[in-house]
Amino acid sequence: MQPPPDLLEATPRLRLDARLFAETLTFAFATGSSPEAFERVLRSYQPGESTFDAELFARDLFVKDLVSRCLCASPEKRDRYPLLQRPLFALLTHPSTNPQTLAFRHQVLRALTKAPEAAKPVETAWAEIRYLFELFQGGERARHGAAVMRRLDILRALKSTVDKLDDAFAPAVGPLARVRDFTAAVKASEGWAHLVSLLDYESNLATVDVRLRLGHDGEIRSFAVQRVEENQKNPWYVSPLRRFLSRAALLFRGLHVRSSELLGRLVENVFDEMQDVWLHLYQLMLDFEVYLAALRFRALARSKGLEVTLPELLGPADATQSRFERLFNPFLLLESGAPVPCDIEHGGRAITIITGPNSGGKTRLLQSVGLTQLLAQAGLFVPARSARLSLRSGMFVSLVQQAEADQSEGRLGTELLRIRRLFESLPRGGLAILDELCSGTNPTEGEEIFQLLIELLGELSPAAFISTHFLGLAARLEHDRPVELTFLQVELGANGKATYRFTPGVAKTSLARGVAERLGVTRESLRALLDQRRAEWDVTPERESEPTSSGPPLVGKSEPAS
Repeated sequence: MQPPPDLLEATPRLRLDARLFAETLTFAFATGSSPEAFERVLRSYQPGESTFDAELFARDLFVKDLVSRCLCASPEKRDRYPLLQRPLFALLTHPSTNPQTLAFRHQVLRALTKAPEAAKPVETAWAEIRYLFELFQGGERARHGAAVMRRLDILRALKSTVDKLDDAFAPAVGPLARVRDFTAAVKASEGWAHLVSLLDYESNLATVDVRLRLGHDGEIRSFAVQRVEENQKNPWYVSPLRRFLSRAALLFRGLHVRSSELLGRLVENVFDEMQDVWLHLYQLMLDFEVYLAALRFRALARSKGLEVTLPELLGPADATQSRFERLFNPFLLLESGAPVPCDIEHGGRAITIITGPNSGGKTRLLQSVGLTQLLAQAGLFVPARSARLSLRSGMFVSLVQQAEADQSEGRLGTELLRIRRLFESLPRGGLAILDELCSGTNPTEGEEIFQLLIELLGELSPAAFISTHFLGLAARLEHDRPVELTFLQVELGANGKATYRFTPGVAKTSLARGVAERLGVTRESLRALLDQRRAEWDVTPERESEPTSSGPPLVGKSEPAS
């Protein structure tokens, strides 16, 4: 088997189960299939080696929503071919730590964005391959006696797809030249020669010249065959005499074979010869979808006046300070307004403590940092105008704490179990993202646990982003600095409200009163609600005591006889 035209890794590799794919495709070719037939094949997708554990971050970062709403969402209202989300989700939940792999993907994306029309060949090729495999899902013609013609249509579509790929990527250089090399190898194969000759034989068995004579009323008066020329150059051609002798021999043996059966057997043989081509085309389609998703994310950000970039990636051992310029949260692109970007810096092994008012954007910032790390180590665009960050060996995220029906601990106990799992699971040099730890107990004990976490995290040597409302403790840590620490606070505007940007330092207040006023939780607003409820309670009994004409008859009251 020749290597696949891999567009995701520097060393070509097959990411699908070849045996499972062959079984699924052969069955679909013979009888047709449902859209769910290839789901098992997609579940076998192997994104590559990764030291990340998806259970430690995927749910809290809403990675599935990122894929479906920010990366795979089509700008068109009706998307003929929605992007398949499972492979992209697998790539994001299994980030790569291989610099060569990430540099290779950056090469592809730079080639696709160097000019406005640079991505057109990829879009066209992806649509052609997607259409090709959509043909396998139609089983109606197979059930109505047109099975051979349906299979021939699939083979014709295969030839057309390879020809169009060859034309589209003829001038390609760099990683995209692998597609051109793939089509050239396919066209030089014996299976391709059989495919071309079979399609030519089926569509060009013979050429017949006829002469017609018409009357004044348009009716045919005479019909004469002038010339018959059989396609003798085709390798499948058999002379009339040999055809007659072959049929006579079969009849002598008591066998009767129809021409459609012979053609069907030839079609199946050619299909089997092209098994590797089918497999490589399907994986190539999935590779195209990864880059199309990245380009859709770029277009979505630009529609809001924001830029994305390919980050500068530092090695895991590099302690250089990381930097994000105009970082934004991808999910905020889905809102009506544009996200507010921010600039942040933090040490390569620093613990960054974030303070500020409620609803000031702390959780959104933590989410942005986590998603940026995943996108960076998937080799895709990150939500920032420029970014420099280190490759991480793993990630632990605790942003969302949802109550479970069978949980044995309360809020504080659940948080402490998450902290324990952090120390059990996060590899050295990983990234930890924690939101408002130990907020479920009294401040004194919560601060003790928080300080213990900070000190021990320093020994694990990860980068960490932690938000907290323990402002007094944060101020003391800023003064003492027991480990390498960075401090960010929510920036406040002239009116005292959060600007959703961040500056170095520790916040002086959480502005809980302002949030309460904004949400209508003040003494005056709650008193007005109580007065309104009392007025409703005073009116309700009077309404209930009024008789209604449509109600049931009183007990003991007899109905008049009819």
